[in-house]
Amino acid sequence: MVKTANRLRFPLLAGSSLPVTWRLPDVDIPLGAEVEEAVMVGVGGFDGSDFDALEALQCMLERRKGGETGVKAVQLLEGDDVWAAGNAGRWSRDLLSSALSRSDTPLGLTVLDGRTQDLVASGVLPQLVKNPAAYCIEYTDGTRATVLMLNGAIQDFNISARVAGHGMVSTQFFLPPAPNESYSACLAAKIEQMFQTRSTAYPVERTLLTTGLLEACLHSRHKLNQRLETPQLAIRYQPPAEPQYART
Repeated sequence: MVKTANRLRFPLLAGSSLPVTWRLPDVDIPLGAEVEEAVMVGVGGFDGSDFDALEALQCMLERRKGGETGVKAVQLLEGDDVWAAGNAGRWSRDLLSSALSRSDTPLGLTVLDGRTQDLVASGVLPQLVKNPAAYCIEYTDGTRATVLMLNGAIQDFNISARVAGHGMVSTQFFLPPAPNESYSACLAAKIEQMFQTRSTAYPVERTLLTTGLLEACLHSRHKLNQRLETPQLAIRYQPPAEPQYART
C-alpha cells in the first residue's frame, strides 16, 4: 500500500491516535538529539493495544539524530523473563521508574489508601503484574528501546527516554476518559487536514515500521520468544520538523 501510494503520488495516512493526543507534560524529544535508550509502558495485550504503545514509542524515537534508519532485531519476552531482563540490564529500571512517575493511574497501595509509591524501587511490580510482556527492540543505529505491557500496575501509556544533554525526557500520552474520549478526534483532525492540504502531517512509513515491529515481535513469541533479526525493517524516513501532537 505504501509503495502504491508513493508510485501514484497520493497521500496515505494511517496509525494510532496516541502520537497525536495530548502529552502530560507537553514535551518531545528534541529534533536531532542523541537518544541512548527508551522505555515505553502500556496496558493491554495482543489485541491492538501493543500496536498503540509501539507507535507512541516510534513517534518519539524517530526524532533522534539521523532520523529513522530501521530496526535490526526484536525479541518478545513474557512472564518472569521480563523481570530477569530488567535485572540483567536489558532494559533500564531507572527509565521504567521515570516513565511510571508520569502515570495518573498507579495501582496497588495508591488505590488502597492514596499513598504515592515508586512501583519499581518498592519491588511490587511482580506482585501487581501477573503476565508482563516486553517488546525488546534493537535499532540499526544502536538505539535500544523496550515496550513493557504492565497490566495490573497502571492504566495509561507513558514513556521515558535517555537523551544526551537533556537527561531523561518523560511524558504521558494522555487519553481523556469517557465520556470525553477526544483523542480519536485528534486523529480525525489529521485526516481532515490531509484531505484539505493533499499532504500528510507525518510519514506513513512510521506506521509501516510499527506494523512490521508488531509482526516481528509476534513471530518471536511464536518461536518461543527467540531473538529475531529483522532485515525487512530497514525502513528509512525523516520525521516532521514540528511536533504533531495536540497542544494545550
